Amino acid sequence: MAEQSTDPVIERHERSDAAYTSEQNKDLLEKTKLLRDTLDLLLDKSEAQKKACDQLAHENRYLQDYVENLMLQGDVLEK
Repeated sequence: MAEQSTDPVIERHERSDAAYTSEQNKDLLEKTKLLRDTLDLLLDKSEAQKKACDQLAHENRYLQDYVENLMLQGDVLEK
């Protein structure tokens, strides 16, 4: 009988697939959940930061208009 030649890379791959236990699946699920939760937290934080930035931009525009009006009323630019 001729000896069957097999690829060692394929054998390693098949062994690793077979060795994937339910414990490893649980670990992967936990890591995936952790990453998803972290991503959700980062998204929430970035949305809060965007709201704060928009609020500050609005306040800056208000203050610029206010100062401009004060300067025009007092003729500060002409003195």
